[in-house]
Amino acid sequence: MKKIFLFIILCSSFSSFAQNYSGDTWAQIKSNKQGAISIAYVETFGFVYKDGDKLTGVCVDIMNDFVNYINEKKGVKITTNFVGDGTSFKGMYDKVRASSGGVFGLGNITITDERKREVKFSPPFITNLAFLVTQNGVGTLTKLEDLPKTFGKLTAFTAKGTLNEKRIVELKQKYFPDMKIVITASSKETYEKISNDPNAFAYLDLAFYLEAVQSKKPLKRHAIGDKASEQFGFVMPPNSDWYPLLDEFFKADGGYTNSPQYKNILKKHLGEIGIKLLQFK
Repeated sequence: MKKIFLFIILCSSFSSFAQNYSGDTWAQIKSNKQGAISIAYVETFGFVYKDGDKLTGVCVDIMNDFVNYINEKKGVKITTNFVGDGTSFKGMYDKVRASSGGVFGLGNITITDERKREVKFSPPFITNLAFLVTQNGVGTLTKLEDLPKTFGKLTAFTAKGTLNEKRIVELKQKYFPDMKIVITASSKETYEKISNDPNAFAYLDLAFYLEAVQSKKPLKRHAIGDKASEQFGFVMPPNSDWYPLLDEFFKADGGYTNSPQYKNILKKHLGEIGIKLLQFK
């Protein structure tokens, strides 16, 4: 019986391990002149999304430019494989954190000191904006101290494990102790809740706010709650040896985020409204 129990535990462990992602280290690719990397992602409007059967977006285009840069400058041939189903930020993040080698996570991934202790980040590629939103029928919030009065009958929705969850909790602690908070499984679910519930409010990242604008959702931005302090980056397992390559890529030729190529990517995927909002930061 003990042997059977041990066997079950081992099988469970191997199964859990098998669910993690793997890719070639830079050392392996440099030695072999070729190799493959795995790219996990969370679908995010403008940043990672499907155009038919193809994944595209700001993050995907930047990653493609990075791979092309390394192939050309280092004389290697890197192939990329997309992994996961893109439905969960936490699922993507946790699997990348537990993976090894050439594995990258793409999406609306905020660089924080807490996460830096768990994973490696690329240099930042954009400053994220977060907007406090309700449906149009709610009165405009002019100062955060008025939250209990203006949002008194509303319920806050926020995705577990995100920076927006921390923002909502901070509002509750500072201004609105009786605030009702409902935790969702993903930022996408939060977006859907607030799009359909006139008694909901939430923080939406730039990507989801742009999706709401494009889809003509009846949402109102309360500018007093705007946040623009954090940056997005690609995430890697803690043992990754790929950071120096990303750092070189982002610094090359006067800085990638200063290049016409980068600006064209933003315009292509975020549109004129996105560019104008980014200028607010």
